[in-house]
Amino acid sequence: MIIFGNRGHYSAIGGVENSLRGMLNVVSERQQQATLVCREPLINESLDIASLDLGSGIDLVLYRDEFNQNPFKRLLSLRHGGKALLKAYCNVYARFPDAILIVRHHMHVLAAARAGFRDIRYLVPSLTTNQLRQELSGTPYSRKLTILLHMLVDGWLQSRALTMAQLFVFSESMQRQVRHGLRGPFKDNPIKLVRPGIDSLRFMPATDRKKQQLRVQLGLPLGKKLFLFVGRFVQAKGLDYLIDAFGRLSPEYSLVFVGEGEREPSIRDSIRTLGLGDRVFIVGRTSKVEDFYRACDVFVMSSIYEPLGQTILEAAACGIRIAAYGPNSGVDTATHELGLDGIIDYANELDGESLAISMMKAMEAQIEKGPAYNSKFSTSSNSWATLLDRLTE
Repeated sequence: MIIFGNRGHYSAIGGVENSLRGMLNVVSERQQQATLVCREPLINESLDIASLDLGSGIDLVLYRDEFNQNPFKRLLSLRHGGKALLKAYCNVYARFPDAILIVRHHMHVLAAARAGFRDIRYLVPSLTTNQLRQELSGTPYSRKLTILLHMLVDGWLQSRALTMAQLFVFSESMQRQVRHGLRGPFKDNPIKLVRPGIDSLRFMPATDRKKQQLRVQLGLPLGKKLFLFVGRFVQAKGLDYLIDAFGRLSPEYSLVFVGEGEREPSIRDSIRTLGLGDRVFIVGRTSKVEDFYRACDVFVMSSIYEPLGQTILEAAACGIRIAAYGPNSGVDTATHELGLDGIIDYANELDGESLAISMMKAMEAQIEKGPAYNSKFSTSSNSWATLLDRLTE
């Protein structure tokens, strides 16, 4: 028996949830049994309705998120993952005490360990402290206090979780970060490097005709050269640099944002201030993100902190070229680890001007060589089945 655990609801739209669904699909295809532990959906949460069917052989255990609970009561149970989550894992442990656990959040590690599980494989998505540190820049003082408290509490909880499980990561960058986060007798614990999966039936190049059809379907301009951003609207994604860069380009280009997040109001303000409203499309989150990759020409990875870059792999699989900040620009990303330097144009300075130059180079190369050249990236080494096998071996 394999037990999967994640804080978000399994049908939420996100990279972590996508990885879980990918592995769960493999379990169903192999006619194996598994249990998924995740929280109930939040009010107004973006869900992938097409993913509500878990497939045969998958048992679902939901728990109620305690984020809005009395903070003092919540703090008392946090060191064990939270009261509701601990109860869920205790019930699962009573049925499957010898199961293998694959979890994507540190609170699940804490709750599962407290419930009695000993074979826990923690696929670490990021270090909370490093991710939140990026949000401090340009944030109001009152908000900074909340972020610092979050860093303190969740940073401590995650550091405990790192000592309670076998550790897996998607990049050497993340491997170094986790290694730095281990202390004392745990500092030499093994941290295994694995690769995420890519669904080759979803992410594939589009013909010119299909690209035009998708643009009509998605409401995107037919006669423009389209740049694409996919991700959360947070400070770590470098969106201020991206908007600055795009503002330097001529009107023949448009920019598509796929995602949502707390920085959306400020992003819209910047777009209005620069007079870019008729050239920028903000479409929200979508469960059909592959349609946007296939409809656009160049993907822009403007992140200043990115432990992996799943979106780059998806863009590469769809045959579109990529513009991103390079390792010499001072960013903390894993972009240069992915073996895709042949289709990535790097910006060497952390500013909008340098990113604009890399975006133009990427667009010129995309037009010259086309998706057939760029799609030499193979998804064979990025298989959800291979990932599941590595996590359970």
